[in-house]
Amino acid sequence: MGKIGRNDPCPCGSGKKYKKCCLLVERRKPWSLEEVRSLSTKEIISRLGTMGIHITEENFLREVENFYSAYDLSEKWWKTSHVTARGFDRDFPWMAAVVLWERLAPHIINSEKLNDMMQEGYRLCSEGKEDEGCRIWLEVWEHLKKRFTPEMKSISDAEKVFSGLQSLFNWCQDLEMELGNAGLKEPSFYEKRIEYCREFCRLFPETDRLIIENMKRAEAESYFMLGMVEEGDRAFRDLVEEFPDSAWVYIGWGDMYWLYAGSKAPCDYDRAENIYRMALERNVDGREDVLERLQMLEEERTNETAV
Repeated sequence: MGKIGRNDPCPCGSGKKYKKCCLLVERRKPWSLEEVRSLSTKEIISRLGTMGIHITEENFLREVENFYSAYDLSEKWWKTSHVTARGFDRDFPWMAAVVLWERLAPHIINSEKLNDMMQEGYRLCSEGKEDEGCRIWLEVWEHLKKRFTPEMKSISDAEKVFSGLQSLFNWCQDLEMELGNAGLKEPSFYEKRIEYCREFCRLFPETDRLIIENMKRAEAESYFMLGMVEEGDRAFRDLVEEFPDSAWVYIGWGDMYWLYAGSKAPCDYDRAENIYRMALERNVDGREDVLERLQMLEEERTNETAV
């Protein structure tokens, strides 16, 4: 579609000249996605044309191949076209990009769709449906992995490939935790948790050390929840080697033998105590937390003996 002149027929189809129709109309209320979705594809493309954005279905399909989000595509329009949208109409181009993407390229999952899936996962998890939420989130993770490159060494580096409202830094940690919650109902999610945590640490080895530690501890805990005690012990030993000064590595390991709900390891107070005392011998950060856990253990052991 070429540039529209003031005396040309208005693209909206009214039959009036452009200068007597849409050129004079000033939007009096904000656009909503619902309203844009109520328009036909032809109407959306025509309205974009009145704003100086001249596209066809064919070139739109070519353009989406180069963008992760509809918002980024609309920003490109603003930079390369003489956009005349003013006031409330300034929101129309990106909403139009969202709706056209939904209709013309549903096979290409953009950041807006991924953001909606993340939001749906949070809703389900808040309702106690962690298994359903995690299934959606694992699908999101598979789509995100296609965007990651070898140059991205930390999850912070990867933020640039996702322009949704969610923070990948936070969401990736939430996924690990909710996989653990889902595993309480359906143990197969512990297997998915192990796979996810391994992938995360392999893809983003330079992520904040505390997050890497938590991911690897979640992997080790999951082995115990699956009854794979030897594998769990091995994973915790590796953690101790990698994070020798972290109290919570030792606490998490010892907890598997008496405190952690769902652990399939046989209750062994002596084993737990030895692990906690290993932390004290190494003078770890958070020594007071280890001492508190030892006190809890002794009280539990005393109460059980009394019974």
